[in-house]
Amino acid sequence: MFKDFVSNTAMLVSSFYVMGQLFKNRPLLATSPLSTKLYWGISYGILGNILMIFSIKISTTTIADLRHLVIVLAAAFGGFIPAMVASALIVIGRFLHFGYSDAALFASIGMLFIGIISSGIARLNYNLTIKAFFMNLIGLFILTIVFTINIEDPIVLKKLLIMHYIFSLTGGFIAYHFSVFIAHSNENQRKLKNSLIELKETQHKLEKSNERLNQLSYVDGLTGVGNRRYFDTKLEKAWLHAQSNQVPISLLMFDIDFFKKYNDTYGHLTGDYCLQTIAQAIKNLVTEDSGYTLCRYGGEEFSLIMPAANQENAEQFAAQIKKTVKELNIPHINSEIAETVTLSIGSASFIPGPAAKPEDLIRLADEALYTSKTKGRNTISVL
Repeated sequence: MFKDFVSNTAMLVSSFYVMGQLFKNRPLLATSPLSTKLYWGISYGILGNILMIFSIKISTTTIADLRHLVIVLAAAFGGFIPAMVASALIVIGRFLHFGYSDAALFASIGMLFIGIISSGIARLNYNLTIKAFFMNLIGLFILTIVFTINIEDPIVLKKLLIMHYIFSLTGGFIAYHFSVFIAHSNENQRKLKNSLIELKETQHKLEKSNERLNQLSYVDGLTGVGNRRYFDTKLEKAWLHAQSNQVPISLLMFDIDFFKKYNDTYGHLTGDYCLQTIAQAIKNLVTEDSGYTLCRYGGEEFSLIMPAANQENAEQFAAQIKKTVKELNIPHINSEIAETVTLSIGSASFIPGPAAKPEDLIRLADEALYTSKTKGRNTISVL
């Protein structure tokens, strides 16, 4: 009998570990969803049936095991529903495994009473450990009545009750605290998992924010095209590519003719809108596959980096820009050369040698722009 109770206790405790792993993301609490309580109730009921299969046979109709602890723990953690589901399955299993008898009937009634009373105790506002202990005691008291009715031999009854009380109290203590440990362990794992997920989400958002900030640091706030910093970065990259592969690179520098007079005439807000309109119109000319980069160089001056573009390509694109701005028909009554806004454009192209620097290309394009201004503006000059 001693070995059988030890085996029952070991089976009980090890089964709680398996159940804890199966439902580690669905903890059994009084506030758990109905589906969770049903899952746990069915699992407890199956465990109770397993304990019955390996029970201690007192007589042909009477058995002893620790299945009442299954009902006690179901009630302690989940309340009425899992306790009664487990009780019902244990009662059904009692008749299926061992057939009908008066002993089976009394035992089944006892299991149902344990489930009902334990569920009532679970609703009391006391410490969970204390409630589980009293559930176990009441369960033992009910089983004592059942065994007293079913067992006629007083010696066997006395020996059974002593062993049952010892293993129910110690086994119940171990099983309860082991269940609490598993529940806390699973909760900590869930918290850790959620923390890792939140950390990854935060990291992803931070990366996105940094990427966005990085992009904003390269964008001109008014026109939405690249700023001077972006110009320097892209020109350096395009220059190194042209230098190492010995291919041409071109640079267009252009600004709005008599823009100061435009601001004085129409106001700075209208001047800002003029810059935005022209920048967007030119930006629309630049296709992604061209590799060209439009930037605001400063004030009313813009630049266009043209990797792998020779002088002819640069002149053609400059003419296209000039034509596009003219077609915008932005009024400029105080312009000295036209009634609408116009551009002066400087173009520079060459294949950089080993000693050449990006500043050389900028200087040539700037000189070409200056030439356009001295020639009367609204024109294209090439160096």
